[in-house]
Amino acid sequence: MRLSIPALFVAAALSVTPAVATEASSTSHIEVCPSGDCQGEMRRLVKLARNGSGDAAAVVAMAYASGDGLEKDQELAYDFARQGVRYRSALAMYLLSDWYRTGTVVEQDTTEANDLLDEAVKLDYAPAQYKKAVLLLESGNEAATNEALSLIEAAAEQNLVSAMFALARLKQTGTVIEQDLVGAGDLYSRLTIAGFSPAKQYLREVSRSIDADSVEVDERLRARMSAAENVERIQVTADASLYQTQIQGLVDRLETSGMYDSRSIGSRIRGKSCADSGSACAVTRPDGRASSLNELLSGGN
Repeated sequence: MRLSIPALFVAAALSVTPAVATEASSTSHIEVCPSGDCQGEMRRLVKLARNGSGDAAAVVAMAYASGDGLEKDQELAYDFARQGVRYRSALAMYLLSDWYRTGTVVEQDTTEANDLLDEAVKLDYAPAQYKKAVLLLESGNEAATNEALSLIEAAAEQNLVSAMFALARLKQTGTVIEQDLVGAGDLYSRLTIAGFSPAKQYLREVSRSIDADSVEVDERLRARMSAAENVERIQVTADASLYQTQIQGLVDRLETSGMYDSRSIGSRIRGKSCADSGSACAVTRPDGRASSLNELLSGGN
């Protein structure tokens, strides 16, 4: 049976080796805040959320939903997630969209999930762009293929690992888009150097194909590809103390942004960004890409 173009596209874009699942599961059992180790940071996050930080509200929602960092409370998890959405946090929109889609914390509601996901996409949130692309492809609607491809490219430009890997596979196989071994090699080398080990085997495949087909490659790219092939990854075992340090850093970045402290020169209007307020304060957001504290800090998705 011949696969449709969208099905082929999904098969290529979402082909993930067992190593990916193994690496993801290696940290899934770790509690970020065992025995209340993050109570101080969580209190600060709650305060930031109440002062208008939608991203802080999203992280607090994750903690309440999982019971990691705060006592498990589904109602408070929902309340903080909704608060984050009101404050236009793409992370909160993405989180609540996932909950509605899976029926986690809230009753399953696909329409609400799609609406929230679309709002996060409008804010150029890379994980939402990639998730939207996957949903479009899985719908079997061939007319949506170009939109899905554009979303994956946009997410890859923001260095979202899953999108970069998917785009590299598409370029390598010539699925939906014209085959581009040089472009695939560039993406695979960047992923490999960044520590995404599943990309390494595909980088070798692309390098062999480039040599066999005598494809012209810029010398700087060829050198980077060669260096990436020879990279030996040092496996670092994550533990709770590492994640606690990251939580501390996340809180510090939000506090020093000047947006959510009544003593600062930033916007004092809850939910209003510095850009909207006209004041010269910097905006720093946590790079949240998942629906749990563990995945948020370990770079999940």
